[in-house]
Amino acid sequence: MNRARVFQGIVKGILACDTSQKQELGRRFAYHLGLTPGVAGGDGGIDGYANINNKMIYFQSKLSQNILDASYVADFVGNLVIHEADLGFFLTGIGYTDGFYDRLKLALNSKKLTNQFTIHLLTLRDIFEETTNFKNAIQDLPPLRNINEEALELFK
Repeated sequence: MNRARVFQGIVKGILACDTSQKQELGRRFAYHLGLTPGVAGGDGGIDGYANINNKMIYFQSKLSQNILDASYVADFVGNLVIHEADLGFFLTGIGYTDGFYDRLKLALNSKKLTNQFTIHLLTLRDIFEETTNFKNAIQDLPPLRNINEEALELFK
């Protein structure tokens, strides 16, 4: 079986999980990306964060079975502002609609928004297949970490 089909199966399995499992997976992806996982339960929209070289990194995960539309942009950009982030990472299950990209561009170019952000939009495919998009994103992150038994203790 080829790698792409294996990764498709993994993504399909993740997307079939219930909400609490997806939230926990979001925290684990944050850990893998070298970030501090957000708290379990009501996390205020923070699935992961870090302060690297005086730059605040904000990570949000929405492992939806649907492509994320423009309605998610305000929440994401609002959290970047609230948490005074310099870098924003958004991980979704499948991808983003053209409307999402259009609304994000409008928001980031708004005269009302005084902050400048670097944003990386990722999908599960990007992470599992280590696409160019993923390789570009990890340039702005600390070293990746493996999720081993020792790391799992953090999530208990």
